[in-house]
Amino acid sequence: MGIKADRVPFFALVLEQMITRIAGINVRTLYSSPKIYANASIMAHEFFNVDAIALPTCVPSPIEGLAFAEANNKPDVIKWFDYAPIFIKQGEICKTEEDIEKLEIPDHNKIKLWKTTFEASKIIIDKLKFPQATGAGIWSVVQQLRGAQAYKDIKENPELLSLLCEKIYQSNLDIYRCWTENVGPVPIIFYLGYAFNKTIMSFQDAMKFEGQYIKRLQKELKTPIILHNCGMKPYFKEVCAEIDFLAINGSNPADINYWIDFKKQFPKVTIMGANIDVSRELFTGDPAEVEEKVKENILNLAPGGRYMVSPICELPFNVPLPNVLAIPQAIEKYGHYPIKQS
Repeated sequence: MGIKADRVPFFALVLEQMITRIAGINVRTLYSSPKIYANASIMAHEFFNVDAIALPTCVPSPIEGLAFAEANNKPDVIKWFDYAPIFIKQGEICKTEEDIEKLEIPDHNKIKLWKTTFEASKIIIDKLKFPQATGAGIWSVVQQLRGAQAYKDIKENPELLSLLCEKIYQSNLDIYRCWTENVGPVPIIFYLGYAFNKTIMSFQDAMKFEGQYIKRLQKELKTPIILHNCGMKPYFKEVCAEIDFLAINGSNPADINYWIDFKKQFPKVTIMGANIDVSRELFTGDPAEVEEKVKENILNLAPGGRYMVSPICELPFNVPLPNVLAIPQAIEKYGHYPIKQS
């Protein structure tokens, strides 16, 4: 496992659904110890022959919801599943204005699942010598804590919403602090920028309730950021004109020409994904269709570098395994440099 300079890399979000499937355990067992967590994650990533590994809880929104629930003594909002991520009953933690005003920011060193994540990340680094990245995000956590009311707050109570965003931002900083103390230097931040989608809010509001915090993270931490958005109509071009990102991670729009144009406009931004969506060919097609989609992406986007094959979003529990395994096979077939421009 590890990035190979002679071919296009393969990155996939191999999270709880697929790790438990490959390892033959449930989520509670997966999180029962750092050793089990690390080893099961390594097993699943190696099974799919990916070039990078990151623990599911490094994508912070579900585990951040859990951290806020524990820090504010609301354990009843936490729901566990056998083969899916932890779920927080949306809108229950910050149901009222008073809930937001009194909201306690978690100390992540005191949250058991975060401590397990820190220790498991350390095991992976020791075993594979592969650096581990942590995550951040504002709106992904807002949706958990405030629920649908947050969308009303944009127009009706923006000051209250800004207070909630500020507290989540401070919690992001605490994650970074604890990660540095327990795991080591943070090489990169995987940022869940869910607000940057035309189906959610205007770009102006997205910058107010998400973008300004990314700029603050960059200024305060000086750490490269990957922007993830798995929505149908993302503001990728708009936000990249405002904020410098190392890479963007998404699978929409489905039109390959959008991504060809994006690469021309932002040649220094690595594209992770483009139009390989887990709900299209990967889920309903066959290995030949997946190979054709990967080929389309490589021939159009990989010449000149700064492209990684990446199905988005996370691999569903019941996606056909031969379809996923067709991705590294297609990379081996079409993804060795030099690649001719399509």
